[in-house]
Amino acid sequence: MPTVLAGVSRLDPERIRHVASPLIELGCALHVLAEPRHHDRTEWAAAVRLPAVLREELSQWTWTVRAVRARFFATSTATGMPTWHDELETLRARTPEDLAAELVRPLRGRPLSSRTTDADAVLHWARSRGRAVADLVEALLTDPAEPVRRFVDLLDACWEQWFREVWEESRDALAARGRQDRDLALRDGVSVMLRSLDSSVDVRDKDSVLVQKVQNKRVDLSERSLLLVPSNYIAPHLFLGEIPGEPLTVIYPAGGRGTAVPTAQQVRSRLEALAAPDRLQVCRAVASEPRTAGEIAALWGLHPTQVTRHLRALTRAGLVTAERQGRFVAYRLDETALRNLGTDLLDLVMR
Repeated sequence: MPTVLAGVSRLDPERIRHVASPLIELGCALHVLAEPRHHDRTEWAAAVRLPAVLREELSQWTWTVRAVRARFFATSTATGMPTWHDELETLRARTPEDLAAELVRPLRGRPLSSRTTDADAVLHWARSRGRAVADLVEALLTDPAEPVRRFVDLLDACWEQWFREVWEESRDALAARGRQDRDLALRDGVSVMLRSLDSSVDVRDKDSVLVQKVQNKRVDLSERSLLLVPSNYIAPHLFLGEIPGEPLTVIYPAGGRGTAVPTAQQVRSRLEALAAPDRLQVCRAVASEPRTAGEIAALWGLHPTQVTRHLRALTRAGLVTAERQGRFVAYRLDETALRNLGTDLLDLVMR
């Protein structure tokens, strides 16, 4: 079941904001830098030149920019194109306790919607990341002033030594993409705009859209605001930031919809089709040439009715194609569909 965004027709386009945020974009870039392979950006990551001391410091904080992110990497109160100075000063103006609570959000466990922090759970999951992270998180929970200052200084060092140039090259295009998407919602409707953001988004009916993510979730937009954040570093993900009291944040690839994303149902049906006994053998029988059910049964010593049942299931799942040849029906393996199953599954999970 994908994530459902409901109440789309009742979302007033005037409640849609867009922002080109250097802080959110830095969070996305740090995510890629920590795990460049599944973003297909290993060469880019290798080309980022940072001092060894800065890289070592970053390695102790990567848990703040993974699948669950610190709150300030996942939403913004700004609109348009705030400056780095403004966003950093906003962070510095927060109390250390507030900022520490947001930093440990990725370690807090479920439910993420809660604003309370279970210190025991946070420490438990911090320990699974090694001694250095555990000590750092314990300091955030017990005496946060110094580690919070250290983290904000780390962000500023990334900006000065690397990310300022990256941002200056891309900020205008990101701001323009955000304006374009909000204008599209005003002109053609919210559903049309949402579908344009990414290939994982599709319209189900006039009041809801589907986002092909593994999470089984329903988000009602009728009483929410929407924050659009285009990014050059989010692909292949589409990030939905749902924080109580905040707009639903959508961080999406600035480059457009991209390649088609398989639905969860498609992937699941193919995996289920292959899980039954003898179906891999049936696939092998039709891999090199088309064969009928009767021929497969005779060659592999299987019951004809059982083979027919397997072939129908494999055809429904899109793994086998059927072609009539006179009074016979011959089946052939769709090699591309079977080969893609691995990457389709990975794409769905990573989305």
